[in-house]
Amino acid sequence: MNVSDDELEQRLRTLFSDDRLGVAPPADAAPAIMAGARRRRRRRKVLMSASGAVCALALVSGGLVVFKFQATTGAADFTASRLTVPNVSGPPPVAPVTSASPPAAEDPPVAPPVAPSHLSSAPPKRHSPPPAVTRGDAPDKVTKGPLLTADGLGVLKLGMTEEQLAESGLTLTQVKESAGCTYYDVAGAGVPAATAVVSPDAGVVVVKPAGAAHTPEGVGEGSAKEDVTTAYPGTSQASDELVAPTGDEGAYHFTLADDGSVSSLDVRSVNQTCAG
Repeated sequence: MNVSDDELEQRLRTLFSDDRLGVAPPADAAPAIMAGARRRRRRRKVLMSASGAVCALALVSGGLVVFKFQATTGAADFTASRLTVPNVSGPPPVAPVTSASPPAAEDPPVAPPVAPSHLSSAPPKRHSPPPAVTRGDAPDKVTKGPLLTADGLGVLKLGMTEEQLAESGLTLTQVKESAGCTYYDVAGAGVPAATAVVSPDAGVVVVKPAGAAHTPEGVGEGSAKEDVTTAYPGTSQASDELVAPTGDEGAYHFTLADDGSVSSLDVRSVNQTCAG
């Protein structure tokens, strides 16, 4: 069945105008519609604000990226501008090499002469040679034989008794007696061969070496008389002997030969009557 357009329109008008299709709006429909419209406007404003913030953030981020890229590019350009491009046109010309003779060796500098600190027109003084040493000024010291000191010879000492001599391990051989004193030849360890005169009251009063001997001052067999007097200023002479005091208790006795030199010596106690 074919329906014309006019008929169709008429039927639709009749259908829509039917009261059965009408819907009565509720009493609060208008306020609800107004509230919904306000909510839509608020949402739209929020969306617009958010979109604006996003756009601003995007713009700022893009600006930073562009600035950083430009800074990097500028640094690269600046670095590149400072690069030196080598000249590749060709090697520089080489100067001709000429054989040069080595420089002549220079003489080492000579230090100027040092001027003397004190100049004098006077001629230099000539030192006269020292005077010749005479025998009296510096006597020749004798070292021959054992050492005879002011108190004895080795372990044999002035003042020792016969018992002390025996206890020292010395061997006493009696030679003679004179003026109440005994003469012994002494031998043993610690003493050269010698003669000892022993007094019963004072013990050993004379010690006489059997051979050559010398004193600590270098006077002995062969010394001149001047050597004795020089070494011992208080020396006195009695007959053919020189007596040189060694202290309050003893003295050296030097026997002189015919030529005036010392032939033998001994040491004696001062306070004794056994020998002269």
